[in-house]
Amino acid sequence: MKIKFIFMMFIFILMGCEHKSEEYYKAHPEEARKRSLECRHNAIISLDCVNAYKVGFPRDENLTQE
Repeated sequence: MKIKFIFMMFIFILMGCEHKSEEYYKAHPEEARKRSLECRHNAIISLDCVNAYKVGFPRDENLTQE
């Protein structure tokens, strides 16, 4: 019984490790924006959220150059 529980937890952890690439979000900008807002609202920091944020809310390079 314990082994079954541990195995199921391991599977759930591995499922949570999936992330979408920056290229994926470039092809799906609406999903990038939606995911980025979801991450922000739930205070999630993950590679998936970072990739979504980069595409969903691109920085204006003119603002950073002086």
